[in-house]
Amino acid sequence: MSIELATPTFSNEQICAHRGASGSYPENTRAAFDAAASVGAGWIETDIQCLADGELVIFHDDHLGRTTSGSAKVTLLSWPDMAGLDIGGWKGDAFASERPLRCEDLIAWQAETSDRPGIVWEVKCDDDPAAVDAAVTAVTQRLADIGDHRCIVSSFSRDVLSALRPRLPEIPMALIAEALPEDGVAFCREHGLEGIHLDGHQVSHDSARAVLEASLALRCYTINDVADAQRLAALGASMVMTDFPERFLNEH
Repeated sequence: MSIELATPTFSNEQICAHRGASGSYPENTRAAFDAAASVGAGWIETDIQCLADGELVIFHDDHLGRTTSGSAKVTLLSWPDMAGLDIGGWKGDAFASERPLRCEDLIAWQAETSDRPGIVWEVKCDDDPAAVDAAVTAVTQRLADIGDHRCIVSSFSRDVLSALRPRLPEIPMALIAEALPEDGVAFCREHGLEGIHLDGHQVSHDSARAVLEASLALRCYTINDVADAQRLAALGASMVMTDFPERFLNEH
């Protein structure tokens, strides 16, 4: 399957492929990440969850069922339960061979060539203390002393971010929210985060200014319309996350 390329509008570093090139390819799969790299996305965004055996699987939903068979809660499964699942066939028969990846698999993918995108890791986690501790331990084990791995760690969970920050002091981190919370900037300053990821459709001139005046990076999700992305760039957003990176970039 090929991606139709657009007239270049943005720099590579401004464009982050949301779960890979997930508009045209099954999300969070090698096929989607390869496609994002092929059109020149500077970053990919993906989701990691801690399984019951401590493995970190790349998977968005809390439960199986939307992109694969089954209905189990993901965090109650072990890696052998996940490893053989078809997570691509829902998007078309051509993708039926796609299988789940682990965090270290995607790190290895990034290292295969020098021009692979950076990775925005979204740590998905319940706020149950045991779940937070398991996720923080697993993420720390995989990302500590990782060398040239170019990444940003992000989460909706403030407990996860505040626990990870001292354990991974060199890695950029960002709070995710929908609209800018009243205390969002203060939280980022208090915990040494360097960015905020917001729903781009809810970003206003005032909220963008509040983020930027605090010397925080403003990154926005999930933007599939070029005009919307241009508006956000004009407001100072340094990155837009999109399901269709090919609409924004042309490597040729």
